[in-house]
Amino acid sequence: MLRTISMTLEDLNIEHIEDFHRWISNKVSVQFSLSCFLPERDIEWSKRYLKETIADPSCWNQTIVVDGVNIGYCGLCNISTRNKNAEYFILIGDDSYWGMGYGTNSGHAVLQYGFCNLKLNRIWLTVSETNKAAIRSYTKLGYVTEGHMREACFRDNKYHDKTVMGILKHEWHNK
Repeated sequence: MLRTISMTLEDLNIEHIEDFHRWISNKVSVQFSLSCFLPERDIEWSKRYLKETIADPSCWNQTIVVDGVNIGYCGLCNISTRNKNAEYFILIGDDSYWGMGYGTNSGHAVLQYGFCNLKLNRIWLTVSETNKAAIRSYTKLGYVTEGHMREACFRDNKYHDKTVMGILKHEWHNK
């Protein structure tokens, strides 16, 4: 038997609050994510954060849906129409879906949207140097290392460096 799993991106909205809260409450999933997700948060905090994120005009937020299951979110933030660049982000909040290619597939879709729909020239990200799986995924997508931020993140009672990666429209291989 051969089965393919369908993955789609859908607009993130307030109706995703229970999923969103579950994702950011999963300490395995947020270990490399935003620092604000690390302390234990209640549903009200998650609701406020989600409403602010959705309302931010410099963000494009998408829910990652696999066979009808919301497994995380991704998109672009800090979108600058003047400079034609944006920052990529992703959180696969359900870690049982890690290592299956959904992060890379989501990344392809976000790059396509950013370069084709928003007419961006550059999409960039930061990643903890200890997050080897993410770095492999970003490299597959065509991102290149642009620099390092020394001791930029504090996890597990020690500092970690972060890598800045970016991709330019003319480097993008999915034109």
